[in-house]
Amino acid sequence: MRPWIVPASFPSVRSGWLTGTLLGIVLGLSVFPPVRYTLGAQLQLTLVQDTLPYLRALDVRRGAGEVPRLNRVAASAREDYLLQVGRATALAHVAEPGRSIPTSPVPVSSERDLTLVRLGMIARDFPVAPGAYAHLIRYMMRDRVRIIRSELRAPAPRRSGGGDAAAALRETDEEGPARSIPARRRDVRLIEWAVRSGQRLDRDNAFWPTMLAITYFAALRDAEALQALEQAARKPRWDAYLYEEILGQWRLYAAAYGDYGAAQKIGPLSMLAFPHLRELRYMAEMARWHADRAADAGQFGRAIRIRRHLGWLGRCLRDTAHWSYEALYGTDLFFLASTDRGARFAPSAIRHLQQWQRAATGYLGLLERQRRQQERQWLYQEAQLCCELRDRIDVARVDAAYPGIPPGIPLLALFRYWMLGYCLLQQALAFGLCAVLLSLLVRWRVPDRHVRLWRIAVGVTVPGCLSGALFLLFGAVPTARAALLLLAAACALCVLVAHWLASSHARAELHWSPGATGRMLALLLIPALAALHAMQNYLTSLHPVATLLASLTGAVPDRRPQDALLIALLTAGLPFLAILVLTLRALYRRVSPAQSVVIGVRSLALPMVTCLLLVYLLVLHQTLRYDAAASVAINMAARNDLQWVLIHSAPPDA
Repeated sequence: MRPWIVPASFPSVRSGWLTGTLLGIVLGLSVFPPVRYTLGAQLQLTLVQDTLPYLRALDVRRGAGEVPRLNRVAASAREDYLLQVGRATALAHVAEPGRSIPTSPVPVSSERDLTLVRLGMIARDFPVAPGAYAHLIRYMMRDRVRIIRSELRAPAPRRSGGGDAAAALRETDEEGPARSIPARRRDVRLIEWAVRSGQRLDRDNAFWPTMLAITYFAALRDAEALQALEQAARKPRWDAYLYEEILGQWRLYAAAYGDYGAAQKIGPLSMLAFPHLRELRYMAEMARWHADRAADAGQFGRAIRIRRHLGWLGRCLRDTAHWSYEALYGTDLFFLASTDRGARFAPSAIRHLQQWQRAATGYLGLLERQRRQQERQWLYQEAQLCCELRDRIDVARVDAAYPGIPPGIPLLALFRYWMLGYCLLQQALAFGLCAVLLSLLVRWRVPDRHVRLWRIAVGVTVPGCLSGALFLLFGAVPTARAALLLLAAACALCVLVAHWLASSHARAELHWSPGATGRMLALLLIPALAALHAMQNYLTSLHPVATLLASLTGAVPDRRPQDALLIALLTAGLPFLAILVLTLRALYRRVSPAQSVVIGVRSLALPMVTCLLLVYLLVLHQTLRYDAAASVAINMAARNDLQWVLIHSAPPDA
């Protein structure tokens, strides 16, 4: 029996202090919860390569697998109102096949209604929380209560001849409904109950009568809708209780997975749903349609009154809403109230006062004929304020790190240092694993009669793995794992070829000194750390949360083979580089390449891992610092998104 690789002599490595340092670092990292969660997330991403559990919950394709865990957490804290709201809204986009529907005040007809079931049960269990009714109303407008009116679209041109019937049907489907479809009575009654309950607890909130106006327009009860709009216009503030949904999801994920800081909080903030705003705009268009109809009938006072109520409601949203998205819809409502139906500029496209004037010629002329100069002046002032707000928010969108994320949150710095730490940790693990595998390979003794067979098997397996990795990388879907297999097979092939070439030359005795360890460390670490520093912007885009945020906008590029190779090198290229350098060193010194690789990697393992972990500690400090800053910023932005956006965006004339 003899080993396949017989090293000349292993150096006596006195590295007890290195082992103690490693153990001290590991124990020190596990003391503080932020460090423990960050280290755990990076290790999990290193070992599993399937993002993180709290991110899987936000993924439509994999979120269903997290449902049992979230259900258990919610069931264990039934008295926590915010956590129950978070559970009800966390997986609103994920179906739960095979789940029975519990008893609820909400009528259920499909599995998609499970969110409404949970929200209805929350409204029943927490009757003194006005937000419970607001969440139910908002999600009712996602599917159940929608304004589908023929008045919102111009009638499609009729086609003659039976041969064009299918084309006419397709045109009707594309352009909108040919008739009005009223909301179901039971859904209308449910929203009426929710509005009455919420308004009893929060009387000054314009949200309740506005939602009632939307519901009545959806139910074809236009007279009652206009009365509700008048009530909403006289309310002093707007609050849709959106922050409760975000805070509830934060609590839910923290209870289910642990507190992973800003990376965990940014997902619920970026995926907040605003289904009520779509119907709010349709409600405004219906109100303007009634105003135009009244003006055509000569009822100028009624037409002006409807538009005034709509403009007051828009100003209320613009000035008192906590979210910039709602404030923008407030400017839309104001422009809808003050512009003509057939104007050249759509309300959503108005950015300057001159554009608004050209779009509001008819209504401004009506006010002048009715001698309402004070109201005209008020419209000019409010239109200027709306244009300024839109400019400020446009500037904030440009300054934001990701689309839909408020500006001023140091996400890019956080993701950059997080991924740098992840790469350092994975490089350390890869180098340690390589040393362990080589140590096991050295101790594997092969019987003399099987040496030839073993060499043939190795000679066939390594090229086979190399060919398979090339096919997976360039012929199938390129992944980092296929790139790692390619690099491992290529390094093994290089060592085997170098070992075969060196066997025909005279071999010198292999020596390995502490000086050689220091020189090899410098030769390997300096280029590796420089490469990580140079590629830190690219690493930022590889963070799982960054990938999630990019996927929300459809901006995720297709991964190419060279991208997979680059990721493999950035995360586990150091042991491959060491093997190649040690092979070249062996050829230069005329020693056995196999012995050089085994002895060199084993001698470098502990010093290399220690140096990488020391650098990781420095990066981890920066990661935790930016994580704390980003968490504070996310909390403040979620409480009042509009105020945060205005503070962190420059005025248009700046």
